[in-house]
Amino acid sequence: MKKEMEPSGIAQAWNKEADPFEALPSRFEVGRREFLRLSALALGGISVASKAMAAGGTGLSAQEATRHACPRSQTPARNIFAVRLQDLFTFGWDMRLTLTCLQGIVNRRQPQLYLIHDRYDELWLDWMRKRGDVDTVEWLSMTQMFDRFLPQVSCMFVTDPSIPASTNVATMLAGVYGGLVATPNTFKQFNLTTGSGLGPLKNGLDLQKKHWKKDLEAYRWAFHTLDSHLSRQAIAILDPTEVAFRDYLVEFNLPTFWISGTQDVAKNPAAAPEEEKDFAREIMMQWPPNIPCLGWPSGGYKESGIGEDPGIRLASECAKFEVCTAFDGYSPTVGNLSVHSGTSATLSQSIPPVNLQPDKVYCAFIRSDGDGMNFVRHYYRQLFDDPRHGEVPLGWQLGTMVSDLMPDIADYYYKHARPDDCFVNALTGAGYIWEEWYAKGYPVEQRRKILRSYQRLSAIYRQRIDASVMCTGNEMPPELLDLFAGEKGIRGIFANYVRSQETTQHNLVSEVAGVPVFRDAMGLASWLSGDMDFTAYSQQETVRHVIAEIKQWTPVYRPAFLFVGVNNWLREMGMLTEIVNGLGPEYAAVRPDQLVDLYRQK
Repeated sequence: MKKEMEPSGIAQAWNKEADPFEALPSRFEVGRREFLRLSALALGGISVASKAMAAGGTGLSAQEATRHACPRSQTPARNIFAVRLQDLFTFGWDMRLTLTCLQGIVNRRQPQLYLIHDRYDELWLDWMRKRGDVDTVEWLSMTQMFDRFLPQVSCMFVTDPSIPASTNVATMLAGVYGGLVATPNTFKQFNLTTGSGLGPLKNGLDLQKKHWKKDLEAYRWAFHTLDSHLSRQAIAILDPTEVAFRDYLVEFNLPTFWISGTQDVAKNPAAAPEEEKDFAREIMMQWPPNIPCLGWPSGGYKESGIGEDPGIRLASECAKFEVCTAFDGYSPTVGNLSVHSGTSATLSQSIPPVNLQPDKVYCAFIRSDGDGMNFVRHYYRQLFDDPRHGEVPLGWQLGTMVSDLMPDIADYYYKHARPDDCFVNALTGAGYIWEEWYAKGYPVEQRRKILRSYQRLSAIYRQRIDASVMCTGNEMPPELLDLFAGEKGIRGIFANYVRSQETTQHNLVSEVAGVPVFRDAMGLASWLSGDMDFTAYSQQETVRHVIAEIKQWTPVYRPAFLFVGVNNWLREMGMLTEIVNGLGPEYAAVRPDQLVDLYRQK
């Protein structure tokens, strides 16, 4: 099929032979307005930086210091129009889909439309006012919102309920052609053309007229038709039922697909898991290496999709690093990135001095899962606002792409951090990867180049959150660990999401290239209730088991140094205080960066 021409928005071209980091998008086929926006970004540089970067102590070139792995919006308008979506009930999902996609179109020129999906969106909007990002917020009813913004679209793309993939296809079409996304339940409310099904796509399309039988047919048609018009800066794996994140997808024309799991076939006859996985691999290998994979490969509470482990492994093989922006079973999908990504912040932290006591067992607790923007937006806010936050030193994993996607939200945490809080580069480097699988889909020599480029990209972004220590996800071969330990500015590595089978009391601490590596001493025994410790009883049981695990894995020698991973069982900050009190006076809780200092004093 002949590909459509002259879409609205960005139509990017990529030099696929170039170095995978040096070739971060610089060659665009853009309109005048978009050219001016990109020029302003290039000239203005990045405002998210550490004190060290501001002092020029990073060893990075000026070009490297201003690169963005994730697309960024313009600075938000001083007056923001806001709409509450919680009261949408009749065809609520359908209308949310339409509104979030329309938001992406509206916010392209300048972010001015903000949607309230839940109470956290309202909290973050209030924070933007306090920061001075916006002066006023004007609340609109649904009718007022459509009266104001519907004129910005001239056509419509209607989904096909029998083909879930049509939601992702309609989202891509809306981005490329500046159209509205609607469903058969709602499209008659809008006086917009859907085309004839035979004419140009700029006139819209009712996707039911394509008569697809399988999701894969829809994706193949979309990627063939829209190929050169889709961004090469990032990709997304997104459950078609997820809505809130679509403003960002539409704004930047991000390629979006879904990989069904075997469990999906019973409820979705259009699913073809193995064929969809092969197609996903095909697409990801065509797109440049070392770019973000947004969304999330698992839907619901791990109920649908290819799933986290196979999905992350596949993305890693294709040299794409995951940045979770969708519901992962714990925190809801991220919305309003078309607004948040236009903010800026300077992120910096300092390390309080600490002196070694030779008879102590030093424990560094690190809260996991901050690699996900969904956690940072939602779960971290719960814990940070807990009245008992700050009673125990704690490391907070933080995905470095927060500096591109939502600097204002990161700024909240850095400004509200207690003296004993430490922000740690989340697993592993620029994003969530399976280290041993990363870029395995490429020939050996090309893989080496991709890994080196990933290391450089990771160094740049780690410095943007001013982190000196990094968490890794899994055990990895010595040469890979050596590569990450050799990243400029790394002072310590905290290895493994949970205790691995290779961990013993003798290798809880080791050194690689002069950098201390602390292996997680906490095993799966801490996950007592499927991470759902909502009752006082389950929380107390978790506290008791964690104390027992720590004591069991404490070495006999002194001083001793332990990395204790804190996973999703941490529902209330007081649980940490109870754990530390239960360990007794021989144990001392310190920040992760302080654990590095204490180890070096030894």
